[in-house]
Amino acid sequence: MNRIALTLALLLCVVVGVATPAGAAPIDQSRWPSLKKEARLSNGLKLSYVELGNLKGEPLLLLHGFTDTSRSWSLVAPYLSDYRLLIPDQRGHGAADAPRCCYSTSVYADDARQLLDLLGIERAAVAGHSMGSMVAITMAAEYPERVSQVVLIGSTALPPVKHGDWLYDQVMQLKAPLDPASAFMREWHPSNQPTRVDPEFAAAVMQEILAIPLHVWRGVMRELAYVPVGRHARDVRSRVLILSGGKDPIFPAEHHVSLLKAFPGAEAHVFPDLGHNPNWEKPDVVAKKIDDFLRQKGQ
Repeated sequence: MNRIALTLALLLCVVVGVATPAGAAPIDQSRWPSLKKEARLSNGLKLSYVELGNLKGEPLLLLHGFTDTSRSWSLVAPYLSDYRLLIPDQRGHGAADAPRCCYSTSVYADDARQLLDLLGIERAAVAGHSMGSMVAITMAAEYPERVSQVVLIGSTALPPVKHGDWLYDQVMQLKAPLDPASAFMREWHPSNQPTRVDPEFAAAVMQEILAIPLHVWRGVMRELAYVPVGRHARDVRSRVLILSGGKDPIFPAEHHVSLLKAFPGAEAHVFPDLGHNPNWEKPDVVAKKIDDFLRQKGQ
């Protein structure tokens, strides 16, 4: 490669936010909304998604958690540039449509399947964080032919929420407009993690949280209440990686144990000093775990 071509290649890597030969170039958080493309699913729903990485690489579908958006993966994405990254705003979140109904993991999984259909992708690895991990499990169980490998971050095989839980009760008490100064929103703030989170990223995520309609907050809670996430684990035929934070206040140690029981053949790792969002706190470390796992396929 001549000097001009090398320079252009390096500049391209910086612009799209993928790994450069010298390391991973961070994505400019102010540009994230401009990276989104619109997708109209066969069910009529409009999703938005970001596509990054190697367009000829293995497809990797990245599913965000409750009240997050595709931005949730923006810190990890530069370290996974060998893959064709597909990062949607799921229904009710970000720039996606927010219909009155419905917000079960089965509905979310079908949206994800339809997105793959629209993009002409027959099979993809799927990584999900928190609620996104529950969607990943459901997708792998209901559409096993579409899912090659599964990564679960900040997840559980138990019912994630029930009446009387702090999260459920707080969500049901929310009123519009959401008050960023309220005790709940201060607790829910993306910067409130055991270790440091990029402040620009955290501020942008918080603004997106405040924009989510109340019926989405409540709809997701009602659909997840009392439902064991691992109920269909035996139908998952894909290899599974489980990543948990040792200081996760939402899904503490018993939830990690539940996943080990639900997926006895899974690979698993606990980050002892991280919380519910390890992909925000240590994106490079989490990305390496994901990459190492995905590369083991067929070995």
